[in-house]
Amino acid sequence: MGAITHDSWRERTIRIQTFPVLRISTRDALPDAYIATVRIERGEEVLADWHLPYFSERWLSEGEARRDALEYAVKLIDSGVLDTPQEPHVRVA
Repeated sequence: MGAITHDSWRERTIRIQTFPVLRISTRDALPDAYIATVRIERGEEVLADWHLPYFSERWLSEGEARRDALEYAVKLIDSGVLDTPQEPHVRVA
């Protein structure tokens, strides 16, 4: 298993772990590709926990998988979908 990296973006922690994908032909086979798991946290709360690739895409290197996973996580955070919902303001006439 690959090492877990920790990055911060807009008060959230992004944890990424990459895994080699092997076709087991011999015990010493080299990885054919890599996939990445991503977890986004705010404090102790887990906001998202999923794996890349989506639609079975695989990356040829561990660095490429990690880079694309971080890029996707940053886009998700920037989109605002992980923000805490605001209470609707009620107007009194």
